[in-house]
Amino acid sequence: MQDRWNAFMPYPDADVGHAAIGPLSGLRLAVKDLFDVAGYPTAAGSATVLAASGIKPSTAPLVQTLLDAGVCFVGKTNTDELAYSLIGGNIHFGMPINPRDPNLIPGGSSSGSAVAVAAGLADIGLGTDTSGSIRLPAAVNGLIGWRPTHGSLDNGALRPLAPNFDVPGFMTRSLEPMAMVMSAVGVPAANGQPSSILIPEDIFQTIDDAVADEMIASLRSADMPIRRTDTIASFSLADLALAFITILQREAWESNQLLFERSPEAIAPDIAARLLSGSRLDDEEVREARRIAALFSRQIDRLLCENVIVALPTLAMNPPTRDAEPESFAAFRAACIKLLCLSGLSGCPQLAFPIVNCTGNVSLSLFGARSADRMLMNVARRLRAE
Repeated sequence: MQDRWNAFMPYPDADVGHAAIGPLSGLRLAVKDLFDVAGYPTAAGSATVLAASGIKPSTAPLVQTLLDAGVCFVGKTNTDELAYSLIGGNIHFGMPINPRDPNLIPGGSSSGSAVAVAAGLADIGLGTDTSGSIRLPAAVNGLIGWRPTHGSLDNGALRPLAPNFDVPGFMTRSLEPMAMVMSAVGVPAANGQPSSILIPEDIFQTIDDAVADEMIASLRSADMPIRRTDTIASFSLADLALAFITILQREAWESNQLLFERSPEAIAPDIAARLLSGSRLDDEEVREARRIAALFSRQIDRLLCENVIVALPTLAMNPPTRDAEPESFAAFRAACIKLLCLSGLSGCPQLAFPIVNCTGNVSLSLFGARSADRMLMNVARRLRAE
């Protein structure tokens, strides 16, 4: 396969079988190089991890489920080092090229899977989402991105980053194949109809007014009750982001401590700095962050009962160019985490998708109660008239 987008890892091809007939027959699958696939190594975006990997003898259960449904595996995809970024860069294997706008970052850490789908090299991109690594690259590349309910999909033979937030997720170019994926991985049908769409004023006030107006106007096409609320929780977005980052950094350090201690110089400086930050966290800081996460989760459970869905901007700001300064990347990452952390802290599903006929790089998200994944899909279909 010609890969001028640097979406795929440069591994020799191995025979990965799939069912001859199934609900996903005729569709091509790109797999983030965090999942084991028999006949391939797993590098997790790290030269050191690659050197120690060896060829995997078996395939991750979630990937096998997709193969058994008839999908055709087309390769393992590039990821940010240790899946610990939202930018898409990798000092070992390079940054994939955004097919939608080659001047912009592709978004991380599931950048390779996003680019493979956006470039037409795959129909389904399998990735992971810890702090937004499905939703953000989906938005940047103009795709549908689904972060499932936490714990609902099998995460066996998947290299962890922060287990309390890690979720396998998917990207597609349109809603129909995403709905087919949901069926193939066993997501149950929606339990009832959505009662209303909630618009949090404090969140929409953080983005450009014109973009916010376009998003809200698009929501009216769903022909559902729309309600506005000042906020969705008693915590500020900044407090929630801080709690999220604290837990993320502690768990990322625990997942990668051995690797870091063996060869710290082999890890990119920005990734190494975040790992070190996690190692230096005070236990009381982490306990307080977990307390905030638990309280926020309970508040969200109360808010989303009776089939309420929250509408959110997927991105907090426009993505930077791929040659931007590190400070621009850091500012973009920090701003986006304030919105993207809500699903991680609550364990709730989120579905991101481009707004049809909207100018610019505009992605809207629907955020629902745990196990409301299909309900989000149904509302998205009404919004996009697919």
